[in-house]
Amino acid sequence: MPPFSLILKILIALPLGLFLFVFILLLRNTYLPRYSLSTTPRDYNIPYQDISFKTRDGFLIKGWLIIKDKEKPVIILLHGLGANKSDVLDFAQFLYSASFNILMFDFRAHGESRGMVTSFGLLEERDLEGAIEYLESNPLLKDKTIGLFGISMGGAIAIVAGASHPEIKAIVVDSPYVDLDESIITHTKMILPLSWNFLGRLAVMAYRLRFLKDSSKFSPLKTISRISPRHVFIINGARDDRMRPEDAKRLYDAAGEPKELWLVEGAGHLEGYSYDPGEYEKRVVDFFRKYLK
Repeated sequence: MPPFSLILKILIALPLGLFLFVFILLLRNTYLPRYSLSTTPRDYNIPYQDISFKTRDGFLIKGWLIIKDKEKPVIILLHGLGANKSDVLDFAQFLYSASFNILMFDFRAHGESRGMVTSFGLLEERDLEGAIEYLESNPLLKDKTIGLFGISMGGAIAIVAGASHPEIKAIVVDSPYVDLDESIITHTKMILPLSWNFLGRLAVMAYRLRFLKDSSKFSPLKTISRISPRHVFIINGARDDRMRPEDAKRLYDAAGEPKELWLVEGAGHLEGYSYDPGEYEKRVVDFFRKYLK
């Protein structure tokens, strides 16, 4: 039988080694490949301006400003994790056709914006706040009503930021996660497919150590009720195995009135638009026309 001291060393080394493994895994996933812009509004025959603004913590954010009608509201488009502003140009096109003004930008560490590390939403909320401040300082648009349209991570940020910014009057989200901690656990299980949550909870601990932030405070589920009496519209694929339809229903149940929920039958993660573009465009445009005044 091995000596007690050896057993003790093993019992200490195993959990420490496991935590270091999970920490390195999480650290690696905060450094995402930076994909170049595949298209610009010019490819959609949409006139635009290149813009930039700084966040309060000093990051230079690059974006596009599209002005269709100076008398109409502005919608800020928010892309998902690992993407960039060119990935939401299809949405910009139909919003532009509906005469909305649009601001779209790259989150930190994405596209053309500065930064090396993503925090999966918590710090990126500051990028959205920078965009709101940019609009409020723009002479042409500073008095215009603002709406948010975010997908996946961008949707989660839209909910959390929208809850604390009363100047945001209407919010559309497609496939947001319900809670940052839950999302970390879920994605850890997707990378390491085990039936238990222990590694996911280690990943949450590693996240808090990496960013020195309490990730539990970034929770669309806990904040969505504060959007009321402003309007929120939640879209989700009925077959989404990453941002599950059950979670979309949890968000809907937690939200105050007025609220809408559309589960797109047959659609997986972020497939709602490609599944039924005509119905998708109609519902989103009708929502913003009705509530963004």
